Amino acid sequence: MGFYFVDPETYKKYKDEILSYSQSVQVNTQEFLPEERRKRPLSDQEIAAKMGLDERVVREIRVVAERDAYPIDEWEKALEFKDRTCREYARTGLSSVTKKYLKKS
Repeated sequence: MGFYFVDPETYKKYKDEILSYSQSVQVNTQEFLPEERRKRPLSDQEIAAKMGLDERVVREIRVVAERDAYPIDEWEKALEFKDRTCREYARTGLSSVTKKYLKKS
C-alpha cells in the first residue's frame, strides 16, 4: 500500500464529525446514561458509508485528528493503564478495573 495524503481543507472540513462517530469519542451502552444519549462508536468503514467518503480518507483523517485532539501524556496514560490492567488480568484472571468497582460495592 502506498503513501496516502488528505489535503488540509478536507481534513479541516471533516475531522470533528469523523471523531464524533469514531471510537475516540465513546458514549456507549455500558454507561449509565439516558438511552437517547447512548451511541456506539462506528468503524472507519461505517463512517465512510455514512458520510459518503472513501474509507482511506476517513481512516487518515481519524488517525491525524486523534493525535491532534489528545496531548501525548494522555496517550502515555492510556498505554500505562492498558499495560497495568492486562498484566493484572494475566496474573490473577480478574481485571484490576473490575476489582476497583467490586470494592465500592
